[in-house]
Amino acid sequence: MAHAPRRLAPVFVALMLLASFSACSTPTSSSTGPGASTQEAVVKVAIVSDPATIGAYSPPTATAKAGRSVEWSFRDVVPHTVTADGGGFDSGVTSPGGTFRHLFDQPGTYPYHCAIHPQMHGAVVVQ
Repeated sequence: MAHAPRRLAPVFVALMLLASFSACSTPTSSSTGPGASTQEAVVKVAIVSDPATIGAYSPPTATAKAGRSVEWSFRDVVPHTVTADGGGFDSGVTSPGGTFRHLFDQPGTYPYHCAIHPQMHGAVVVQ
């Protein structure tokens, strides 16, 4: 019985890590403006499992009209971020099941990545 605390230590650490990820799982939204409330105005991107990159944006390049929103759905089994390479938007760490929406009102190409898994890359092309 003297070894029970040592056996429970890894379980406690795992539970603490799980709790810290859960604290970051609140779905985030930054959508405002015209067209943001209509279903057809939102471009959808899914974050899915991909063994080669520990996750992937699908599609990797999304195209939207200026004034429209892009919504990312976190469908992988691990947390991810949607972080603009230039710092224009950031979902923060979002757990599976969360969503993040950002309004793009200026034409251009907006590359982004996952801050947790830097090998994950995507882009939004706004026309």
